[in-house]
Amino acid sequence: MSSRKKNYGVEPKYILMLAVLLCLMLIFCSYKFPKVFKPLSRAMNSVLVPMQKGVRVIGAGIDDLKAKFDDIDELRAEKKALEREVEELREKTERLEQDLYRMERYKQLIELDETYPEYTKVGANIIAKDSSGFYATFTIDKGTKDGLKVDMNVIADAGLVGIIIDVGYEYAIVRSIIDDKSYVSATVMKTGDICMVGGSLELLQKGFIRVVELSVNTQAKNNYKVYTSEYSQKYLPGILIGYISNITPVADGLSKEAYLTPVVDFEHLSSVLVIKELKIPAVEPK
Repeated sequence: MSSRKKNYGVEPKYILMLAVLLCLMLIFCSYKFPKVFKPLSRAMNSVLVPMQKGVRVIGAGIDDLKAKFDDIDELRAEKKALEREVEELREKTERLEQDLYRMERYKQLIELDETYPEYTKVGANIIAKDSSGFYATFTIDKGTKDGLKVDMNVIADAGLVGIIIDVGYEYAIVRSIIDDKSYVSATVMKTGDICMVGGSLELLQKGFIRVVELSVNTQAKNNYKVYTSEYSQKYLPGILIGYISNITPVADGLSKEAYLTPVVDFEHLSSVLVIKELKIPAVEPK
């Protein structure tokens, strides 16, 4: 014989009906016997009213908190939008600075072109350089298709950069006057002294290259200009090289040597002018 567990629970619908009936009775009694239920009503109000106020305060606090969270989300979205705008402005500023730098370089090349109007020239951009950090040798983006040849002179800023030592169809390699293998026959302005300007990467760390074979009787002084001379085998005459300084006698007493500050900034070259004219070799003075 199977036994079943008896269910003594009350169904929810009966509880609800009982509650409704009780409420109706209380409403009727409070209406019929107001004097009897008035103290009870006051007691209930003294409990319910603060609870209602508390519920309203809590509700208002929740609304304020939600509004703050909404404001935070809006601020975060605005922050991201501003960050994007700042990044875009930064990129635009960098592009404008690059364009301004290129325009300034082009302006310098135009002014340099006007300084030597007797020569035909072509502009070129530097596309590669050696590892010295000073453009001792570098490659430009012009070659034989542009009429370039070995031994053509290269200028930039306010004066001489170097000479082409190799050329291809669309490129050329330039050895600058600061390279250790470079020697240029030069003349000192105002005195007419003939000397040799030699490259020195080690000395260039201090901002100079060398001047050698200067006459022991020279009257040259600091900051006199030095130009390429008529006697150079490969360099065209009259191109500014730099400024002489620190003139001192050589140990043998037969000549003097000095420092030369190049007019070209050999740390920040980006574009140059190539003179499309070769030097007709001259006889060195005896």
